[in-house]
Amino acid sequence: MSRIPATLRFLKSVLTLLTVGLAVTATHAQTSNRILQPIQPRAGFNTVPFRAAQPTRSSSESIARTTTPAISAAYASPPAFQQPGNATSTGTQGSDSRDKLDLENCTISFIDDIMLPAKESGVILSLSVKEGDTIKAGTVVGKIDDDLFQQVLQQAKLRYELAADAAEDSLAIEAAEKKYKVAAIEARKTSGLADKGSKSESDRLMAIYTMEIAALERDKAIREQQKAGLEKRLEESRYLEAKKHVEGHILQSEFDASVIKIMKKPQEYVQKGEAVMRIARMDRLWVQGAIEITDLNPEEVRGKRVTVTVQRARDETATFDGVITNVGLERQGLTRYMVKAEVQNRPINGHWELQPLSGAIMQIHLDDTEK
Repeated sequence: MSRIPATLRFLKSVLTLLTVGLAVTATHAQTSNRILQPIQPRAGFNTVPFRAAQPTRSSSESIARTTTPAISAAYASPPAFQQPGNATSTGTQGSDSRDKLDLENCTISFIDDIMLPAKESGVILSLSVKEGDTIKAGTVVGKIDDDLFQQVLQQAKLRYELAADAAEDSLAIEAAEKKYKVAAIEARKTSGLADKGSKSESDRLMAIYTMEIAALERDKAIREQQKAGLEKRLEESRYLEAKKHVEGHILQSEFDASVIKIMKKPQEYVQKGEAVMRIARMDRLWVQGAIEITDLNPEEVRGKRVTVTVQRARDETATFDGVITNVGLERQGLTRYMVKAEVQNRPINGHWELQPLSGAIMQIHLDDTEK
């Protein structure tokens, strides 16, 4: 009877050990599953997974047989990093290198644009043009009252003509020269007679003094003519000055232009230097745009051919050809430099097609340089 309780206690101990073993095995399995789950990176951290040291050949074969799909997905190599391209709204990239560059929002302006001034003060007598008219170089567009200066000009002209006649008159010199020759002959003759005793010494001296006086009169006549030449030059300068004043009362253009605006009207008084009208050249215009310093260097665009496109009515566009002649003389901020192209304009029914405006598109042909 004493062995039965002992046997029961032994069986109870075995059951207890089995229960504890099963619990430990289950706990170990749960821990292993948690370890094998892929690690999810936190937001903001590098997503490149940590690369563990390469196992030995025997252990790698074992791992290859036991690796789960979750581990393979977590440790798969990330896709190769792609560098973003240098995209720009103004460039056209070719297959090998950039061959065109489009500049948007370009401005069109006058090359020659002046306020035509009055060169003299006075009342405007007439204006022969109106706003919008096209004029040629040298065309008289108006006149200022010049009655007083016309009188001054006529007087200066007469004085100049008199001085010119005096400067060209050589009669006095010719007469003095002949008088000197006669006196010289008489002096030699009297001196010879005096040597023979036929003339006295006083006669000899008188003849010599007469010859010397004739020589002095000849020199005086020469100097008088030289002085007349200087007087001629002086009167000529006064005449040209008076003529310039008269011409200053005439308003005219120095180049082919169009009348943009008229500031003064006939019968108005204008001061010297005051603007009468604004004129501008229209056959050639500036087209100006900005280039990023990271796109092209200034020396790469100088002399390049350009095509300028402007918007017209009814969704029409017009294109104009030109050449870049001004590069980098103006900056727009810290990252862009300005370029100017001289563009040829054209008339349509008496109206210039290309007008000063903003918003034009200038395409630079980088593979084409103007010869």
